[in-house]
Amino acid sequence: MLASGVAAGILVGIAFGGDWRRLSLFDLKLWPLLILAVSLRAIGYVVPSSPLALWLISLLGVGVVAAWNWKIPGAILIALGTWINLLVATLNGGMPYDPGATSGIGIPPPNDGLHVPLSSSTVLEFLSDVIPIGPVHSVLSLGDLLVGLGGFLIPFMWLQPEAETAKQRRVRSPNFAFFWMGQVISRFGDPITLVALTFVTYRATGSALITALAVLTATIPTAFFGFFGGAIADALGHRRVMIWSDVIRATLLALIPMTLALNFPLAVPFAIVLVAGLCAAVFNPARIALIPTLLDDEHLDRGNSLISGSDRTVEIAGGIAGGLLVAVIGVSAFYVDAITFALSAMLLSRVMVTEVSRGVTWPRLLSDTREGIILLRRSRVLWTNTVFSLAAQFSTPILNGLTPAFLIQRFAGNDAAVGAAQFGISEGAIALGAVVSSAVLPRYTGRIRNGKLLVLGFGSEGLAIVLLAFAPSFSSAVILFFIIGASNVVFYLPNVSILQAGTEPSTRGRVFGARIALVNLSWLPLIFVSGVLADVFGPALLIAAGGAVTLAVALVGSRIRVVHEMA
Repeated sequence: MLASGVAAGILVGIAFGGDWRRLSLFDLKLWPLLILAVSLRAIGYVVPSSPLALWLISLLGVGVVAAWNWKIPGAILIALGTWINLLVATLNGGMPYDPGATSGIGIPPPNDGLHVPLSSSTVLEFLSDVIPIGPVHSVLSLGDLLVGLGGFLIPFMWLQPEAETAKQRRVRSPNFAFFWMGQVISRFGDPITLVALTFVTYRATGSALITALAVLTATIPTAFFGFFGGAIADALGHRRVMIWSDVIRATLLALIPMTLALNFPLAVPFAIVLVAGLCAAVFNPARIALIPTLLDDEHLDRGNSLISGSDRTVEIAGGIAGGLLVAVIGVSAFYVDAITFALSAMLLSRVMVTEVSRGVTWPRLLSDTREGIILLRRSRVLWTNTVFSLAAQFSTPILNGLTPAFLIQRFAGNDAAVGAAQFGISEGAIALGAVVSSAVLPRYTGRIRNGKLLVLGFGSEGLAIVLLAFAPSFSSAVILFFIIGASNVVFYLPNVSILQAGTEPSTRGRVFGARIALVNLSWLPLIFVSGVLADVFGPALLIAAGGAVTLAVALVGSRIRVVHEMA
């Protein structure tokens, strides 16, 4: 994992404008020991009968070198992951692996002197090789993942020169590279929080109602506190509140396993996750508001597109990772969650912007929050865009809430396990569509008005959703999910661009906060009502109706000049 992480870090670092020649300036203390450790590991691969001692000495060498170079960003992760692996391998006479996990992803069991099969006597089983990663055909440990992440961060950050305030306002610049990677890692941690909390809740109560309350605890703050979150971001500085939001979440979420071990009431982790949700309500409008500060007008569409594509991808990847982590290490998944937010804070701290903060008082906060709504309402362009988009997104919460039931009933023969697998594939298709659209769309956005893109995006999504409800096979449904993901980006980019262009930097956070809160508030009743009606009429009919409304709104918008001619 170390070599793979380093290679990925170099490639991504160069992609974001890093200079590969900076590798020649990299100063690693005790590097001869690292070469010796890597050589011993290579011997172990070439000679499978090599004794366990050779592997342990190799791990020890890597751990010592990483710990000795702890000041290098990412080295601590490598040290921690390596020491975890060394401890588990030493206590068990080898690194235990899960034979079921290897056969599950179709790979042969490891044949070397390091690995041993899991058994009833295995110590620290949750830290063993029990995490199947299908795309790379490997079964990894938590330590391996930490090593890989640390290996990625070292070259990624080293290749970027020191960021300079208000200079190089383009996508391939150190400032945007650190910002993008930081917010990606932070967003990756959001679904892990939700998955881990629902697991803890259901295990403790066995109640579907209390588990649903856990979901609401994690999601409602964005809907209600978003109005205030953007105002706080404007007052304290967008970058500054992003860092502190991540620091607070990292600290609090790391306490949850301890509260559970001490048999604290379930209300305590609920309260912690509620505070984490409040931090997310500040973080999300701040990150969108910060983008125009980091990019000039020429690169803004490309940056927004990159954010959009990565958002959907990490949302799905974080959900999958959360499920795997909970299945393998249980409540310890909160530790991994905390690490993601700590890493994000570290990366965001490297972003250089000039920010002026002012005091936050309740009267001023309420005034700024009200101003965010007023600014939306007073601007003809912003308010028209808001009303049109809220109406056009009628189908989104319905599709999100009913897709699992739709797939199980339509294509899985009411087999929940098959439906779950199909749901994962559909989510992957949506993410792929978003990524492809994000890569292609910026080439054309400068030639097409934002209003026309909005109508096109919502219209194509509405039509795809209607067709999805009548899809004759799962393969055709996957194609339509891909189109839905691509359409999401087509209307997301002009929405963000219109808001960014129509607000001043000093008020951008509160406007975005108000917009995000309005969207989430409009979705809550739709999710509830569509769920109730789906039990009576079936999910397919509700999905078709939602898609038809979105398509109809887009067609009406195409006839309203103020909508389709937005610049």
